[in-house]
Amino acid sequence: MTSKERHTALLEYMTEHGKTEVSTLAEYLHTSKVTIRKDLDTLSGRGILKRERGYAVLKDPGDINYRMAFHYDNKQKIAHSAASLVKDGETLIIESGSTCALFAEELAKTKQNITIITNSVYLADYVADYSNIQIILLGGTLQPKGRSLVGPLTKQAIKAFHVDKIFTGTDGFSKEFGFTGEDLTRTDTVREMTNSADHTYILADSAKLRQSGAVAYLRFQDVYQLITDADISEEEKSFLSEKGIQILVAQ
Repeated sequence: MTSKERHTALLEYMTEHGKTEVSTLAEYLHTSKVTIRKDLDTLSGRGILKRERGYAVLKDPGDINYRMAFHYDNKQKIAHSAASLVKDGETLIIESGSTCALFAEELAKTKQNITIITNSVYLADYVADYSNIQIILLGGTLQPKGRSLVGPLTKQAIKAFHVDKIFTGTDGFSKEFGFTGEDLTRTDTVREMTNSADHTYILADSAKLRQSGAVAYLRFQDVYQLITDADISEEEKSFLSEKGIQILVAQ
């Protein structure tokens, strides 16, 4: 099992069981405690979990680091597939969210001379150590748990840019309203951000298609392509295709 596979299995186990002993994780993953401690140090350093003496624990459910742990493997696959849509030298907008952060890291690992315009402090921190990408961080009001910048200043700042592609996430989906969000200020900010791009791409694990957010976010006609995982149903694919949305299924 590779370190990447261990990290995925470890996070999935902790998502289900909560606070977990190092010895339990070592037994579950059939590896040594030394290896597990190294894995936990890596994930803790990236803010995904917290270390306690002999234990590891995921963060606050409202925190973006906690959300990163859900469907982690699928999110990595989505990030990898989305990176295939970007060429060296491009400038693009990437909105906040855990999958968006993984996507930015994939670009940093596989592309050259990429400029990312973002409202996500989390994303900027996530890829700060990579020298082959440039980050332009928009201003605005900080939402602490999501570590994203929103509001009038963000909306004004994005008007200085125009790009071909924006990549964003979603909190949910409705057949009546399209893609939905949970936070009014964030969704209002992202709608303004999409006006600065010719094509809007949504990065979302398929579970998001089976839950509905409280706020109407992006209409079907506003979305160019959905990048999701292989658990999307044929019915869901057919419905979205009929609405004119291209679908890329990550493998």
